[in-house]
Amino acid sequence: MSLSSHHIEQLKALLGPKGWKEDAADLAPFLHEWRDRWAGETPLLALPQSTENCAELVRYCAGHRIAITVQGGNTGLVGAQTPQGEVLISTQRLSQVRDVNTANSTLTVEAGLTLAAAKDVVQKAGLLFPLSLASEGTASIGGVLSTNAGGMEVLRYGTARDLCLGLEVVTPKGEVLSTLKGLRKDNSGYDLKQLFIGAEGTLGIITAAVLKLYPIPPIRHTIWCTLNSVKNAIALLGFMRMHYGDALSKFELISQVGIDYVLKNIPGTRAPLPENSPWHVLLEFGFFQNATGENALENVMGAALNASIIQNAVIAQNETQAEAFLRLRESLSAAQKGEGVALKHDISVPVSAMAAFIEVTSKEAERMALECRIFAFGHVGDGNVHFNILQPTAMTREAFLALAPNITAMVYEQTMALGGSISAEHGIGIMKKEPLRTQKSAVEMDMMRTIKTALDPDNIMNPRVLF
Repeated sequence: MSLSSHHIEQLKALLGPKGWKEDAADLAPFLHEWRDRWAGETPLLALPQSTENCAELVRYCAGHRIAITVQGGNTGLVGAQTPQGEVLISTQRLSQVRDVNTANSTLTVEAGLTLAAAKDVVQKAGLLFPLSLASEGTASIGGVLSTNAGGMEVLRYGTARDLCLGLEVVTPKGEVLSTLKGLRKDNSGYDLKQLFIGAEGTLGIITAAVLKLYPIPPIRHTIWCTLNSVKNAIALLGFMRMHYGDALSKFELISQVGIDYVLKNIPGTRAPLPENSPWHVLLEFGFFQNATGENALENVMGAALNASIIQNAVIAQNETQAEAFLRLRESLSAAQKGEGVALKHDISVPVSAMAAFIEVTSKEAERMALECRIFAFGHVGDGNVHFNILQPTAMTREAFLALAPNITAMVYEQTMALGGSISAEHGIGIMKKEPLRTQKSAVEMDMMRTIKTALDPDNIMNPRVLF
């Protein structure tokens, strides 16, 4: 429905003078996602200052069937956070740290707090919140939970779902559901928080969360390796886990194409090793005591080299060098800007199928778009491949975009053939609604719709997302 001036004035009154924006200049940062793929519109930006204020707002919208789009840090990549005429609710002002419980190893924060701010608070308390994203300076806690973000430390600590012990949520009726107990064991019926994690704001608005914390490993080692194949990267993963188990926290696969464009487009970066190689791996370990003897890091890396699993390796000698290695990995998305159109695919397959996926899909993409550039990287430990295809330099933007639907369909077909998922960590949003129907069975889609209808019968919460 179109929003009348009466409704707008009522919402403004509920929000207070600092709780809304409507001027075009003020709205602009909230209506454009960072890649400029989607632009939106809204009659009103709502900035509730508390959970109860948010609940009042939703109750009014529910009573008048006013559609809502929810936005955290506006770092999403699939269009879920960009309104198309709905009231836009930003959690930006819900940014309080409610509790740091070192004895329980938990952090209770509001949804608008950035991931970086949450990590900083925890670090000052001598603990670790391990979710690690390149966008953590902007991404909000509510956003990463709504998309079940993964990042670079899933191998050791799991996804956002695994790191959450409880939620506070404003439901589509404007009620407040709270499971902020911080319990690690609670078998008293349905685990309701899991409904909202990964739901992309379609079932309610996350306003606060209790997060798991961990001790900070006092010894960190960061390593850069070169390899000649993805198969060897998978072999290296198994080799390292056999020696160090859960001490391995990061295992990031990067193609030479990715390194080339980071070095070209990101000032101040340099290659860790002098030679080019088809593939590179960034590893990071967190130890509580130094490994010695045959299990000493230098000896294990030497054994991997002797077994021809890797071609070369360098161990960071200090924090500065370790951060330089990590910056290369975190710059991969930004490095694609300026290289023309990039068809981005965030997929997952079984770890054992990663090599086959990359090999077959790369060849097929190169057949469909001659001289396209395969810009692939990912989290080997959880099978997540960011399979990006850059516009051929000799092809116009329009010609490449004309090929895009068939190329993306091929990527998803290859993914599904290997038992994978078309979305590993970015979500479905509006971009992947149609492909979702081919991935999910009729039973799965029916159950998802049943849950949506039960909780949000008037479809006011993120109404264009998922379905």
